[in-house]
Amino acid sequence: MILTQSVSKSRAPKMGDAPTTRTCALVVLPPAFLALLLGLWQPGLSFWRDEAVTVGVIRRTIPDIFRFLANLDAVYGTYYLLLHPIADTLGTGELTLRFPSILATAATAAATAHLANRLMMPKAGLAAGLLYAGAPFASRFAHEARPYAIATMLTVLATIFFLGTIERPSRRSHLIYGGSLVLLGMIHLFALLVVIAHLVTLTLLRGGRTRLRPWFITVTAVATVLLPLIGVAMTQRNQVSWLRPPRWNDVSALLTVFAGSRALIFFMAAAISAGAILTSKNAGKYMQRTPMVWSLAAPWLLVPPTTLLLISQLYPLYSARYVSMSLPALALLASVGVTRVPGTTWLIPLVLYGALAAPSHMAQRRQSTEPDQLREAARIISSHASPGDAIVYLPTNRRAVAEAYPDAFQQLRDVTLNVSPASAGNLGGIEATPQEIRRRLTDATLTRVWLLEGEQLWRGPTLDALNHAKIDALEKSFRQDGRWRVRSLTLTLYVRTGHSTSDRRSDNRRLTGEGSPGHL
Repeated sequence: MILTQSVSKSRAPKMGDAPTTRTCALVVLPPAFLALLLGLWQPGLSFWRDEAVTVGVIRRTIPDIFRFLANLDAVYGTYYLLLHPIADTLGTGELTLRFPSILATAATAAATAHLANRLMMPKAGLAAGLLYAGAPFASRFAHEARPYAIATMLTVLATIFFLGTIERPSRRSHLIYGGSLVLLGMIHLFALLVVIAHLVTLTLLRGGRTRLRPWFITVTAVATVLLPLIGVAMTQRNQVSWLRPPRWNDVSALLTVFAGSRALIFFMAAAISAGAILTSKNAGKYMQRTPMVWSLAAPWLLVPPTTLLLISQLYPLYSARYVSMSLPALALLASVGVTRVPGTTWLIPLVLYGALAAPSHMAQRRQSTEPDQLREAARIISSHASPGDAIVYLPTNRRAVAEAYPDAFQQLRDVTLNVSPASAGNLGGIEATPQEIRRRLTDATLTRVWLLEGEQLWRGPTLDALNHAKIDALEKSFRQDGRWRVRSLTLTLYVRTGHSTSDRRSDNRRLTGEGSPGHL
């Protein structure tokens, strides 16, 4: 059986049996270059709401960042602190803040190629790296100023170091492996689900069970180091209260986004099936080197998503982005079947893969398919607002738009705010009381007010007292002079009743197509 081959008898190349530098370069550089090229293709689309949080947090001072982390997003604290000096030095442009994710995706492609080369042979490494680099799901997170691409990179590195503890067990190899897990957990706690996959790998390998004791010691030490972060994260669980228990359609959606499209599901299924059939027949010297690939990659692909899906039936925590660290395993498994095509014709499936993935890549790079268009909202403000205009946010966390594109909002007065988000240690700041908000908005010196809210306009009894006071004051003392709708946002300009305005350029127009973009 392929899953019970002895570790000691495995013919996979070991760390000390490294191929030549030229071979390594030919294996890892093309995938890294492809991932970098795709990452630099249209990286300047508008920030979306989660990225707006990143921008808002990293623009704060270090003490303010720590004040924020004590209340929210502690699990992303390391990521915010990594990006803080970049924002201070280079600004908060889209490409600037996404470039670390682009580099991480290129490094992941190279590391995936290295891992497949180490376990099998150079062409398998090249195929695995290219499959990962060309994956739309990988490219999606290369274009986000969020930690998922970096977490995936660290997951591959941790898996390489885990392999080192199997091939050359020593105190040093376990220390390196443990250190990589600590760093991985600091970037994204959910990525540590790969540790369970590593445990499954040890139990599948004959001889692997003898290494369980040092593995448990290492993982226990890692958990001890990360315990404070885990404790804080548990107190902030309300941040994911919007999640719901996943259903079967979520499993189907995960298959689609991992593969890249419905057509690519069949491609990946065919490649993996071909690899499994050939491996089970143990056909030739090459196939004798693949059992470790299956023992390593199959749990890596299946265990983290399955674990989170099951946990989320009781405590909803599942989102496809939280298990993106399993995508390299899919590339590893598919590379087994792809590279069994005779001669140089094994490149044909890779060309087919690229052709099938191209529509998904092009769709991801159209602004109209983005989940938010915060930059367009900022452009509307820049074009139509006048110095001294006021702005009201509904609800308070819509201030993230102004955090993402602050230049457009500098000329506006935030009339309902008492304490800034940075000082309050949150995303929306602290607003005035409902009575004070009514008083401020009915001040006769205030003639034009902008209301920034979601695409769905909430009114009436669904509003809390604070937000009801905003709408009540605006509708009693002002009239609508224009409304602009962009994806996920609505901007309304209110002018005080009886006050004339020359700005009639807005006519209740929608700037993007109807419907939801279906972001992960």
